[in-house]
Amino acid sequence: MKPLQQSVFAGLLLGMALLPSAQAIGGSAAPTSWLGHKIDPAQTPFCHEQGCTLIEVRSNDSNRMGWHDGTMRAYQLRDGSQLEVDVRPEGWISNARLQFKRSRMTAQDHRTAATFLTAVTGRTFRAGAIASCEQAGLALNNPDAYGPEQPLSHWKTPNGLPYKARCGVGSQVGVWAGWMQQ
Repeated sequence: MKPLQQSVFAGLLLGMALLPSAQAIGGSAAPTSWLGHKIDPAQTPFCHEQGCTLIEVRSNDSNRMGWHDGTMRAYQLRDGSQLEVDVRPEGWISNARLQFKRSRMTAQDHRTAATFLTAVTGRTFRAGAIASCEQAGLALNNPDAYGPEQPLSHWKTPNGLPYKARCGVGSQVGVWAGWMQQ
């Protein structure tokens, strides 16, 4: 091989080594969101950082708020918070919730919630937006309200499925996102 060919070949090999492995061998990269994909949350960067431990898998029934088929999978995080995902019968995630076991979120909770929603939705969320949403919910001074009427974000998939991200106060301190949220 001539020196120029060797350097071009070496450059191509280096470029392939820097790509994620699935891309380097012609596969697809990991999904940019959990929603709408078949993902094991425990294997995500979010759960690796937060220390998710699977604590329950339950078949949904007519008493489950939201979709009544599929399963709900609950994970305990290292800090005591709980992550829940609703998995459709086909295996894709339709909804995900992160609930904190306290009456108000801390500044660290706002950061964790923003990281969670970013991972779940593939959209960017900031801790300040979570804090503002929580303040709006608390300002309602209504123990029956889950949180403010205005969602943190709402969008539709290319196929037209409606998704929302919300925050909660009172008995639902945390954030959630998913398909057909009220």
